[in-house]
Amino acid sequence: MRASAARAWLPHSSWMQLRSREIMANPRVSFIVPVYNTQEFLPRCLDSLLGQTCPDIEIVVVNDGSPDDSAAIIGKYVCKDSRVCVVEKSNGGLSSARNAGMDVARGDIIDFVDSDDYVEPNLAEFLVDTFAKEHPEIVVFGAECEPAELASERIKQLLSPEARRFESFDPALLFSANAQPYVWRAAYSRELIERMSLRFAENVRFAEDVVFQLESYPLSVRTVLAPERLYHYVMQEKSLTHVFNAGAKRMDKVDAHLLVLHEVLERWDRRGLLDLCPGELVTWFLDLVVFDLARLDAGDYAAVAARVKDELEGHLAQDWPGLPAKATVRRVSDKIADGSRVSMFDAARMYLATRGLMSCLEKVISLSHWR
Repeated sequence: MRASAARAWLPHSSWMQLRSREIMANPRVSFIVPVYNTQEFLPRCLDSLLGQTCPDIEIVVVNDGSPDDSAAIIGKYVCKDSRVCVVEKSNGGLSSARNAGMDVARGDIIDFVDSDDYVEPNLAEFLVDTFAKEHPEIVVFGAECEPAELASERIKQLLSPEARRFESFDPALLFSANAQPYVWRAAYSRELIERMSLRFAENVRFAEDVVFQLESYPLSVRTVLAPERLYHYVMQEKSLTHVFNAGAKRMDKVDAHLLVLHEVLERWDRRGLLDLCPGELVTWFLDLVVFDLARLDAGDYAAVAARVKDELEGHLAQDWPGLPAKATVRRVSDKIADGSRVSMFDAARMYLATRGLMSCLEKVISLSHWR
């Protein structure tokens, strides 16, 4: 395995904690709002930010070349309130817009808000209080889905973290604490972002926030999870996530997940993280793709299995199929490694072992809907 001395650099120093306390004595929140074709929802989003109970905030609105009337709406808010500033750029995607916002944000706390969503009025106050008192580098909070009927029980669970505090890195933070996905339900210290040169992957258009989280969480000296539901996630039926569930887009979805895996492995490799929790990482990826793999035709399956094998073998080790802790996951990884087909039965058994009966049933029912 490469990067065998990965733990040597991990940030445990008391100096970093003292530095964090100095910075966060009286912190200020910068909200970064990427905008593209959301004129219908943008006023509600910006009004929710301007209505914060903590008024000392900055709102960085990034117009990512939106062709609708979003620019005019943003202009009105900039004229109305000095706390709103705008970054105008050509269209480059969500990651590019978030990076552009981070480049100009001046606050000590960086929080991301999607322009079709909105937040509770006490979000900034909660973040300021938590960063000032507990001195974390990342704070993760809960969210509500709207409309609720579009949200699976799995998504609702993922948006419901329990109160916990992690000192440095624990694999549970990434894989079992309901702290990811979705970058808009976490706030980051600017000091962490600058110290570790954190950036969104601009080549990744699907699950780009997962790449950012899987890189940033292991680098955080202290991460606080809070159950408070402070964000409203407005689910759009025509969103990229929903479209990818359709059968015709299955191969596109697998390709997108393979790009996410590649980017995560590359970033972990560069930072010397590959030996932190390789078994959990393999399990996480197979959990993302196993049902889609099982439904590919023979030709596509063979090509995808070879790509997965090359990616994991190249970054982890030749014995990567044996890294997962659960036997049902190892059965899937063994089949991928030797090129034999992963069946729907294999996928269901793996889901049952990793997520439980209810999530497994929910997944099977959702697949029958998209068949």
